[in-house]
Amino acid sequence: MLAALVLLLLTFALLLWPVAVTGGIASSLSYCLSALVPSLFPFMVLCGFAVESSAALWLSRPLGFCARYLFRLPDCCAAPVLMGLIGGYPAGARGTSLLLEKGRITEKEARRMLMFCVNPGLAFTVTYLGIGVFGSPALGLRLFLSVTLSAVVLGVLSGLFSPLPSPDKPGAERMESRPGALTRSVEGAARSVLLMCAFLLLFSGLSALLHEAGIFQGAVRLLSRLGVFTPSQWAAILSFLLEVTGGTGDARALGIGPGFFAFGLAFGGVCVHLQVLAMFRKPPIRPPLFLLCRLAHGLLSAGAFALMGVISPMENASTAPVMAGIYRPELSGGWRGGASLALMCAAFLLMVPGETGKSSLRAPGPKLISVAGVKFPLQNR
Repeated sequence: MLAALVLLLLTFALLLWPVAVTGGIASSLSYCLSALVPSLFPFMVLCGFAVESSAALWLSRPLGFCARYLFRLPDCCAAPVLMGLIGGYPAGARGTSLLLEKGRITEKEARRMLMFCVNPGLAFTVTYLGIGVFGSPALGLRLFLSVTLSAVVLGVLSGLFSPLPSPDKPGAERMESRPGALTRSVEGAARSVLLMCAFLLLFSGLSALLHEAGIFQGAVRLLSRLGVFTPSQWAAILSFLLEVTGGTGDARALGIGPGFFAFGLAFGGVCVHLQVLAMFRKPPIRPPLFLLCRLAHGLLSAGAFALMGVISPMENASTAPVMAGIYRPELSGGWRGGASLALMCAAFLLMVPGETGKSSLRAPGPKLISVAGVKFPLQNR
């Protein structure tokens, strides 16, 4: 009955707000083609190839020591763990699922890997967030380090009471490279990336429905009564909890500090959680435990970012991308400044509503949500 009720409500919402849903999905589709697929697909192929071929044998020699003594995992887990730390959210989960399917690791070992091998990629954090959002590669690198170091801490804690695995896993030394390893890696990576994009599009449409129906705004108003964070901060947190790429866009539009980005990147969002669990025929970890690990990772990452700020303070660049390109010193005075001001005034007079309540010109602007009497811009996803 509950599933039927949800189905009817979603159908009604799609018929009521089709423009918002299609706009959100179209924007996310553009993001998938321009950023997600180019950054994650190569790492997914490499992670699959490391497991499908004999490359893991050579990688396990220099890296197996760290996997065995640091995380209490077999040597064959070295390559998937490395990919999970630098390659993007599903890369580590993909390698874990392949090792589990081949019988190279136990279900318990796969469960422990999922506790800390779900991290944003280096390219996404440094290039997209650091340069594109904050205008500071150093800040992006600091976010990456805070998320990665907290993941390493989680990995060490997860294997604290586990026995030390043998360096010679049964059958590992006899692993052979079957023909077609690259083909199987590309095929598996294509399926995984397509699944990730499908989940992202689904959650983009769902997020648009929540905003149009006022559910998101109501949740923000309700949480704002707690007084822990400001309404804009609660809005960014809720957006991060739902979907991480949309959360980064909303947090940037709301002017949220980078410390919240550290939490959101480590948590990953429910959309990423479903992508990771969908990599397995039968997930080795229960969803409540996985969610708890994600929350712990987010809190540790936020704490690590704050600690880095205390040890080595740096200028807050949260508003750098918003203001970049707007201020032009050569236009701030003289006839150029006057002409610019006159043109802006003319545009303002044309766009303000007249006596009839209609404006002469209507330009599409940022979407606004009203929280506690204050309007906040949200990016159209």
